[in-house]
Amino acid sequence: MRWRGFELPVIRSMTPIDLVAVSTASSPLASPEFRHGWQRLRSTFAPAVAWLEVAQPGRQALLSEVVHSPVARALPDSARVLLLAHGHVLLTRGVLAHLASALDSTAAATAVHAFDSGYPPPQEPDYCTLQGMERFLERLDHASPAAAPDEGSQHALVTLTTLGAVRKGLVLDRAFWIPTAYVHDFSNYHQGRREEVLPLVPEDTRRLLDVGGGEGGFLIAAKEALVCETHLAEYSADACRLASQHVDHVWQGDFFTQTFMTSAQQQAAVFDCITFLDVLEHTSDPQLWLERARTLLAPGGVVVASIPNVGHWGVIADLLEGRWDYCPVGIHCVTHLRFFTEHSVQELFTQCGYEIDRIEFVKVPCPTHWAEHWTRTPGLQTLPGSWDTYAFLVRARPTVNKGAQ
Repeated sequence: MRWRGFELPVIRSMTPIDLVAVSTASSPLASPEFRHGWQRLRSTFAPAVAWLEVAQPGRQALLSEVVHSPVARALPDSARVLLLAHGHVLLTRGVLAHLASALDSTAAATAVHAFDSGYPPPQEPDYCTLQGMERFLERLDHASPAAAPDEGSQHALVTLTTLGAVRKGLVLDRAFWIPTAYVHDFSNYHQGRREEVLPLVPEDTRRLLDVGGGEGGFLIAAKEALVCETHLAEYSADACRLASQHVDHVWQGDFFTQTFMTSAQQQAAVFDCITFLDVLEHTSDPQLWLERARTLLAPGGVVVASIPNVGHWGVIADLLEGRWDYCPVGIHCVTHLRFFTEHSVQELFTQCGYEIDRIEFVKVPCPTHWAEHWTRTPGLQTLPGSWDTYAFLVRARPTVNKGAQ
Protein backbone atom coordinates (compact mmCIF):
# COMPACT_ATOMS: atom_id res chain seq x y z
CA MET A 1 0.00 0.00 0.00
CA ARG A 2 1.31 3.47 -0.85
CA TRP A 3 0.51 6.74 0.93
CA ARG A 4 2.01 10.08 -0.09
CA GLY A 5 4.92 8.39 -1.80
CA PHE A 6 5.91 6.14 1.12
CA GLU A 7 5.67 2.38 1.01
CA LEU A 8 3.83 1.25 4.15
CA PRO A 9 4.15 -2.29 5.47
CA VAL A 10 0.96 -4.25 4.88
CA ILE A 11 0.62 -6.82 7.63
CA ARG A 12 -1.41 -9.70 6.21
CA SER A 13 -2.96 -12.01 8.73
CA MET A 14 -1.57 -15.53 8.55
CA THR A 15 -4.09 -16.63 11.16
CA PRO A 16 -7.03 -18.71 9.87
CA ILE A 17 -9.81 -16.25 10.64
CA ASP A 18 -12.88 -16.95 8.58
CA LEU A 19 -15.15 -14.02 9.39
CA VAL A 20 -14.67 -10.47 10.71
CA ALA A 21 -17.76 -8.75 12.14
CA VAL A 22 -17.36 -5.05 12.88
CA SER A 23 -19.76 -2.34 14.01
CA THR A 24 -19.66 0.73 11.77
CA ALA A 25 -22.07 2.74 13.95
CA SER A 26 -19.27 5.19 14.84
CA SER A 27 -18.68 6.15 11.20
CA PRO A 28 -15.18 4.84 10.30
CA LEU A 29 -15.08 7.15 7.25
CA ALA A 30 -16.05 10.35 9.10
CA SER A 31 -12.61 12.00 8.80
CA PRO A 32 -9.34 11.53 6.88
CA GLU A 33 -7.75 10.07 10.01
CA PHE A 34 -10.58 7.58 10.47
CA ARG A 35 -10.49 6.65 6.77
CA HIS A 36 -6.78 5.92 6.97
CA GLY A 37 -7.32 3.76 10.06
CA TRP A 38 -10.14 1.90 8.32
CA GLN A 39 -7.90 1.19 5.31
CA ARG A 40 -5.15 -0.11 7.58
CA LEU A 41 -7.63 -2.34 9.40
CA ARG A 42 -9.07 -3.78 6.19
CA SER A 43 -5.58 -4.42 4.79
CA THR A 44 -4.69 -6.51 7.85
CA PHE A 45 -6.84 -9.37 6.58
CA ALA A 46 -6.39 -11.50 3.48
CA PRO A 47 -8.99 -10.86 0.73
CA ALA A 48 -10.48 -14.33 1.31
CA VAL A 49 -11.62 -13.44 4.84
CA ALA A 50 -15.34 -12.68 4.94
CA TRP A 51 -16.16 -9.16 6.16
CA LEU A 52 -19.45 -8.29 7.85
CA GLU A 53 -20.28 -4.65 8.64
CA VAL A 54 -23.03 -4.02 11.19
CA ALA A 55 -24.65 -0.57 11.33
CA GLN A 56 -25.82 -0.93 14.94
CA PRO A 57 -23.55 -0.58 18.00
CA GLY A 58 -23.04 -3.19 20.69
CA ARG A 59 -21.99 -6.81 21.02
CA GLN A 60 -25.51 -8.18 20.78
CA ALA A 61 -26.04 -6.53 17.40
CA LEU A 62 -22.79 -8.09 16.15
CA LEU A 63 -23.69 -11.54 17.44
CA SER A 64 -27.21 -11.39 16.01
CA GLU A 65 -25.93 -10.32 12.59
CA VAL A 66 -23.36 -13.12 12.58
CA VAL A 67 -26.02 -15.72 13.40
CA HIS A 68 -28.34 -14.56 10.62
CA SER A 69 -25.75 -13.66 8.00
CA PRO A 70 -25.87 -15.73 4.78
CA VAL A 71 -22.07 -15.72 4.80
CA ALA A 72 -21.96 -17.30 8.26
CA ARG A 73 -24.58 -19.92 7.39
CA ALA A 74 -22.17 -21.44 4.91
CA LEU A 75 -19.43 -21.84 7.54
CA PRO A 76 -18.97 -24.69 10.04
CA ASP A 77 -19.16 -24.30 13.84
CA SER A 78 -15.35 -24.48 13.99
CA ALA A 79 -14.96 -21.31 11.90
CA ARG A 80 -13.16 -18.49 13.72
CA VAL A 81 -15.00 -15.21 14.09
CA LEU A 82 -13.32 -11.92 15.04
CA LEU A 83 -15.68 -9.43 16.68
CA LEU A 84 -14.75 -5.72 16.59
CA ALA A 85 -16.78 -3.28 18.68
CA HIS A 86 -15.88 -0.56 16.15
CA GLY A 87 -13.50 0.11 13.28
CA HIS A 88 -11.20 2.60 15.05
CA VAL A 89 -8.58 0.10 16.09
CA LEU A 90 -4.91 -0.43 15.24
CA LEU A 91 -3.86 -4.06 14.97
CA THR A 92 -0.15 -4.79 14.75
CA ARG A 93 1.76 -7.90 13.80
CA GLY A 94 1.29 -10.93 16.01
CA VAL A 95 -1.92 -9.89 17.79
CA LEU A 96 -4.23 -12.18 15.84
CA ALA A 97 -1.80 -15.08 16.12
CA HIS A 98 -1.67 -14.65 19.90
CA LEU A 99 -5.45 -14.63 20.10
CA ALA A 100 -5.72 -17.74 17.94
CA SER A 101 -3.11 -19.58 19.95
CA ALA A 102 -4.85 -18.64 23.20
CA LEU A 103 -8.24 -19.78 21.88
CA ASP A 104 -6.70 -23.16 21.06
CA SER A 105 -4.67 -23.61 24.23
CA THR A 106 -6.61 -21.93 27.04
CA ALA A 107 -8.70 -24.58 28.81
CA ALA A 108 -12.04 -24.93 27.01
CA ALA A 109 -12.09 -21.22 26.13
CA THR A 110 -15.17 -20.03 24.25
CA ALA A 111 -13.61 -16.65 23.44
CA VAL A 112 -10.47 -14.61 23.99
CA HIS A 113 -10.15 -10.81 24.18
CA ALA A 114 -7.31 -8.43 23.31
CA PHE A 115 -6.42 -5.78 25.84
CA ASP A 116 -6.55 -2.24 24.45
CA SER A 117 -5.44 1.29 25.24
CA GLY A 118 -8.68 1.94 27.12
CA TYR A 119 -8.20 -1.19 29.21
CA PRO A 120 -4.45 -1.94 29.12
CA PRO A 121 -2.60 -5.02 30.35
CA PRO A 122 -0.67 -4.93 33.64
CA GLN A 123 2.52 -3.78 31.88
CA GLU A 124 1.94 -0.09 31.19
CA PRO A 125 2.12 1.00 27.52
CA ASP A 126 4.83 3.55 26.68
CA TYR A 127 4.67 3.78 22.89
CA CYS A 128 4.05 6.89 20.78
CA THR A 129 4.31 5.43 17.28
CA LEU A 130 3.16 2.31 15.46
CA GLN A 131 6.65 0.80 15.56
CA GLY A 132 6.84 1.71 19.24
CA MET A 133 3.63 -0.24 19.76
CA GLU A 134 5.27 -3.25 18.13
CA ARG A 135 8.27 -2.92 20.48
CA PHE A 136 5.81 -2.81 23.40
CA LEU A 137 4.19 -6.03 22.18
CA GLU A 138 7.59 -7.72 21.97
CA ARG A 139 8.18 -6.88 25.64
CA LEU A 140 4.80 -8.37 26.48
CA ASP A 141 5.84 -11.55 24.68
CA HIS A 142 9.02 -11.81 26.73
CA ALA A 143 7.13 -11.24 29.98
CA SER A 144 4.68 -14.05 29.10
CA PRO A 145 1.87 -12.94 31.43
CA ALA A 146 -0.93 -15.41 32.06
CA ALA A 147 -4.42 -15.14 30.61
CA ALA A 148 -7.03 -13.65 32.95
CA PRO A 149 -10.65 -14.84 33.16
CA ASP A 150 -13.26 -12.38 31.88
CA GLU A 151 -15.30 -11.43 34.94
CA GLY A 152 -17.57 -9.06 33.04
CA SER A 153 -16.19 -5.79 34.41
CA GLN A 154 -14.92 -4.54 31.03
CA HIS A 155 -16.28 -4.58 27.49
CA ALA A 156 -13.85 -6.00 24.95
CA LEU A 157 -12.97 -4.11 21.80
CA VAL A 158 -11.54 -7.15 19.98
CA THR A 159 -12.76 -10.72 20.60
CA LEU A 160 -11.89 -13.96 18.84
CA THR A 161 -14.39 -16.80 19.14
CA THR A 162 -15.87 -19.62 17.11
CA LEU A 163 -19.02 -19.61 15.05
CA GLY A 164 -20.31 -22.50 17.16
CA ALA A 165 -20.01 -20.41 20.35
CA VAL A 166 -21.88 -17.57 18.64
CA ARG A 167 -24.67 -19.86 17.44
CA LYS A 168 -25.10 -21.42 20.89
CA GLY A 169 -24.89 -18.13 22.78
CA LEU A 170 -21.74 -19.22 24.63
CA VAL A 171 -19.27 -16.52 23.57
CA LEU A 172 -18.79 -15.19 27.10
CA ASP A 173 -19.39 -18.51 28.85
CA ARG A 174 -15.65 -19.04 29.33
CA ALA A 175 -13.79 -16.03 27.99
CA PHE A 176 -10.27 -14.82 28.81
CA TRP A 177 -8.22 -11.65 28.46
CA ILE A 178 -4.91 -12.29 26.70
CA PRO A 179 -2.17 -9.85 27.85
CA THR A 180 0.12 -10.61 24.88
CA ALA A 181 -2.66 -9.52 22.50
CA TYR A 182 -2.97 -5.75 22.59
CA VAL A 183 -4.58 -3.21 20.22
CA HIS A 184 -4.85 0.56 20.14
CA ASP A 185 -8.27 2.24 20.33
CA PHE A 186 -8.39 5.67 18.66
CA SER A 187 -12.18 6.09 18.63
CA ASN A 188 -12.00 9.14 20.93
CA TYR A 189 -9.83 11.12 18.49
CA HIS A 190 -12.45 13.87 18.05
CA GLN A 191 -13.70 13.84 21.65
CA GLY A 192 -10.74 14.66 23.91
CA ARG A 193 -11.37 17.01 26.85
CA ARG A 194 -7.68 18.00 26.98
CA GLU A 195 -7.92 19.07 30.61
CA GLU A 196 -4.12 19.27 30.84
CA VAL A 197 -4.36 22.44 28.72
CA LEU A 198 -6.76 24.29 31.07
CA PRO A 199 -4.01 25.74 33.34
CA LEU A 200 -2.72 27.73 30.35
CA VAL A 201 -6.09 29.40 29.73
CA PRO A 202 -6.27 32.66 31.77
CA GLU A 203 -8.74 32.42 34.65
CA ASP A 204 -10.44 35.68 33.59
CA THR A 205 -11.26 34.35 30.10
CA ARG A 206 -14.83 35.36 29.25
CA ARG A 207 -14.96 34.27 25.61
CA LEU A 208 -13.02 31.25 24.38
CA LEU A 209 -12.60 30.03 20.79
CA ASP A 210 -11.29 26.54 20.10
CA VAL A 211 -10.17 26.04 16.50
CA GLY A 212 -10.44 22.53 15.08
CA GLY A 213 -11.82 21.20 18.34
CA GLY A 214 -13.76 18.23 16.97
CA GLU A 215 -16.85 17.45 19.02
CA GLY A 216 -16.16 20.15 21.61
CA GLY A 217 -14.74 18.06 24.44
CA PHE A 218 -12.20 20.70 25.47
CA LEU A 219 -14.80 23.47 25.48
CA ILE A 220 -17.06 21.39 27.70
CA ALA A 221 -14.19 21.01 30.18
CA ALA A 222 -13.31 24.71 29.90
CA LYS A 223 -16.87 25.85 30.58
CA GLU A 224 -17.02 23.67 33.67
CA ALA A 225 -13.74 25.12 34.97
CA LEU A 226 -13.98 28.76 33.87
CA VAL A 227 -17.70 29.44 33.29
CA CYS A 228 -16.86 31.21 30.03
CA GLU A 229 -18.72 31.62 26.73
CA THR A 230 -17.55 28.86 24.39
CA HIS A 231 -17.08 28.98 20.62
CA LEU A 232 -16.00 26.16 18.32
CA ALA A 233 -14.55 26.60 14.81
CA GLU A 234 -14.65 23.18 13.16
CA TYR A 235 -14.77 22.06 9.54
CA SER A 236 -16.52 18.72 10.06
CA ALA A 237 -20.30 19.04 9.89
CA ASP A 238 -20.76 15.79 11.84
CA ALA A 239 -18.51 16.99 14.66
CA CYS A 240 -20.30 20.35 14.74
CA ARG A 241 -23.66 18.66 14.99
CA LEU A 242 -22.54 16.73 18.06
CA ALA A 243 -20.76 19.73 19.59
CA SER A 244 -23.79 22.00 19.23
CA GLN A 245 -25.48 20.10 22.06
CA HIS A 246 -22.89 21.43 24.54
CA VAL A 247 -21.07 24.43 23.02
CA ASP A 248 -22.55 27.95 23.11
CA HIS A 249 -21.67 28.85 19.51
CA VAL A 250 -20.53 26.46 16.77
CA TRP A 251 -18.98 27.81 13.57
CA GLN A 252 -18.88 25.13 10.89
CA GLY A 253 -16.60 25.61 7.91
CA ASP A 254 -13.46 27.50 6.95
CA PHE A 255 -11.74 29.28 9.86
CA PHE A 256 -10.59 32.05 7.51
CA THR A 257 -14.05 33.01 6.24
CA GLN A 258 -16.02 32.93 9.49
CA THR A 259 -17.27 36.29 10.79
CA PHE A 260 -17.79 34.91 14.30
CA MET A 261 -20.75 37.27 14.54
CA THR A 262 -23.99 36.17 16.17
CA SER A 263 -27.36 37.72 15.32
CA ALA A 264 -27.16 39.82 18.49
CA GLN A 265 -23.76 41.31 17.63
CA GLN A 266 -23.01 44.38 15.57
CA GLN A 267 -19.41 43.42 14.90
CA ALA A 268 -17.22 40.33 14.83
CA ALA A 269 -16.60 38.76 18.21
CA VAL A 270 -13.28 39.20 19.94
CA PHE A 271 -11.88 36.45 22.11
CA ASP A 272 -9.87 36.47 25.29
CA CYS A 273 -8.30 33.15 24.37
CA ILE A 274 -8.01 31.17 21.11
CA THR A 275 -6.80 27.58 21.26
CA PHE A 276 -5.18 25.39 18.60
CA LEU A 277 -4.94 21.97 20.21
CA ASP A 278 -3.01 19.70 17.86
CA VAL A 279 -4.18 21.73 14.87
CA LEU A 280 -1.28 23.83 13.52
CA GLU A 281 0.69 20.77 12.41
CA HIS A 282 -2.25 19.80 10.18
CA THR A 283 -2.00 23.04 8.18
CA SER A 284 0.20 23.79 5.17
CA ASP A 285 0.96 27.29 6.47
CA PRO A 286 0.47 27.58 10.26
CA GLN A 287 1.68 31.18 10.14
CA LEU A 288 -1.55 32.20 8.37
CA TRP A 289 -3.63 30.62 11.13
CA LEU A 290 -1.77 32.47 13.87
CA GLU A 291 -2.03 35.73 11.93
CA ARG A 292 -5.78 35.23 11.55
CA ALA A 293 -6.01 34.57 15.29
CA ARG A 294 -4.35 37.94 16.01
CA THR A 295 -7.22 39.73 14.31
CA LEU A 296 -9.74 37.99 16.58
CA LEU A 297 -8.05 38.56 19.94
CA ALA A 298 -9.27 41.07 22.47
CA PRO A 299 -6.67 43.40 24.02
CA GLY A 300 -4.57 41.28 26.33
CA GLY A 301 -5.82 38.09 24.68
CA VAL A 302 -3.70 34.97 24.27
CA VAL A 303 -3.27 32.03 21.95
CA VAL A 304 -2.81 28.58 23.46
CA ALA A 305 -1.49 25.71 21.34
CA SER A 306 -0.60 22.07 21.73
CA ILE A 307 2.01 20.91 19.21
CA PRO A 308 3.63 17.45 18.97
CA ASN A 309 7.42 17.15 19.05
CA VAL A 310 8.99 15.36 16.09
CA GLY A 311 12.23 15.16 18.13
CA HIS A 312 10.68 12.70 20.59
CA TRP A 313 12.67 9.54 21.29
CA GLY A 314 9.93 7.35 19.80
CA VAL A 315 10.38 9.03 16.42
CA ILE A 316 14.18 8.88 16.67
CA ALA A 317 14.08 5.17 17.49
CA ASP A 318 11.76 4.51 14.55
CA LEU A 319 14.06 6.35 12.15
CA LEU A 320 17.09 4.43 13.42
CA GLU A 321 15.15 1.27 12.55
CA GLY A 322 14.22 2.63 9.12
CA ARG A 323 10.57 3.30 9.97
CA TRP A 324 8.18 6.21 9.57
CA ASP A 325 4.69 4.74 9.68
CA TYR A 326 1.79 7.09 9.16
CA CYS A 327 -1.20 6.19 11.29
CA PRO A 328 -4.52 7.78 12.29
CA VAL A 329 -3.28 9.54 15.45
CA GLY A 330 -0.16 10.70 17.27
CA ILE A 331 3.08 12.28 16.07
CA HIS A 332 2.85 10.29 12.83
CA CYS A 333 -0.76 11.23 12.15
CA VAL A 334 -1.43 10.83 8.44
CA THR A 335 -2.85 14.37 8.10
CA HIS A 336 0.19 16.14 9.61
CA LEU A 337 1.71 18.51 7.06
CA ARG A 338 4.23 20.28 9.29
CA PHE A 339 6.60 18.94 11.97
CA PHE A 340 8.05 20.85 14.90
CA THR A 341 10.77 20.85 17.54
CA GLU A 342 10.99 23.36 20.38
CA HIS A 343 13.27 25.52 18.25
CA SER A 344 10.83 25.70 15.33
CA VAL A 345 7.88 26.31 17.66
CA GLN A 346 9.66 29.32 19.15
CA GLU A 347 10.56 30.52 15.65
CA LEU A 348 6.98 30.17 14.36
CA PHE A 349 5.44 32.28 17.11
CA THR A 350 8.16 34.92 16.91
CA GLN A 351 7.73 35.27 13.14
CA CYS A 352 3.98 35.72 13.63
CA GLY A 353 4.48 38.56 16.13
CA TYR A 354 3.86 36.66 19.35
CA GLU A 355 5.82 36.36 22.55
CA ILE A 356 5.63 33.00 24.33
CA ASP A 357 5.04 33.66 28.02
CA ARG A 358 4.57 30.03 29.04
CA ILE A 359 5.66 26.72 27.59
CA GLU A 360 5.18 23.31 29.17
CA PHE A 361 6.56 19.97 28.08
CA VAL A 362 4.38 16.85 27.95
CA LYS A 363 6.78 14.11 28.97
CA VAL A 364 6.98 10.51 27.80
CA PRO A 365 10.55 9.78 28.96
CA CYS A 366 13.17 8.06 26.86
CA PRO A 367 14.27 4.61 28.11
CA THR A 368 17.36 5.14 30.26
CA HIS A 369 19.59 2.70 28.36
CA TRP A 370 18.83 4.40 25.04
CA ALA A 371 19.42 7.89 26.44
CA GLU A 372 22.77 6.84 27.91
CA HIS A 373 23.86 5.35 24.60
CA TRP A 374 22.89 8.40 22.53
CA THR A 375 24.47 10.79 25.03
CA ARG A 376 27.82 8.99 24.73
CA THR A 377 27.87 9.20 20.92
CA PRO A 378 31.03 11.19 19.98
CA GLY A 379 30.39 14.43 18.12
CA LEU A 380 26.62 14.37 18.67
CA GLN A 381 25.31 17.46 20.47
CA THR A 382 22.40 15.86 22.23
CA LEU A 383 19.32 17.43 23.87
CA PRO A 384 17.94 14.74 26.17
CA GLY A 385 15.12 17.06 27.25
CA SER A 386 13.81 17.01 23.68
CA TRP A 387 13.85 13.20 23.54
CA ASP A 388 11.60 13.07 26.60
CA THR A 389 9.08 15.60 25.25
CA TYR A 390 6.07 14.23 23.42
CA ALA A 391 4.38 17.63 22.89
CA PHE A 392 4.63 21.31 23.71
CA LEU A 393 1.88 23.31 25.41
CA VAL A 394 2.35 26.96 24.49
CA ARG A 395 0.72 30.20 25.58
CA ALA A 396 1.63 33.32 23.60
CA ARG A 397 0.58 36.97 23.41
CA PRO A 398 0.86 39.37 20.46
CA THR A 399 3.94 41.55 20.87
CA VAL A 400 2.03 44.40 19.19
CA ASN A 401 -1.72 44.48 19.76
CA LYS A 402 -3.28 45.12 16.37
CA GLY A 403 -6.81 44.86 17.77
CA ALA A 404 -9.75 43.04 16.22
CA GLN A 405 -10.46 43.60 12.54
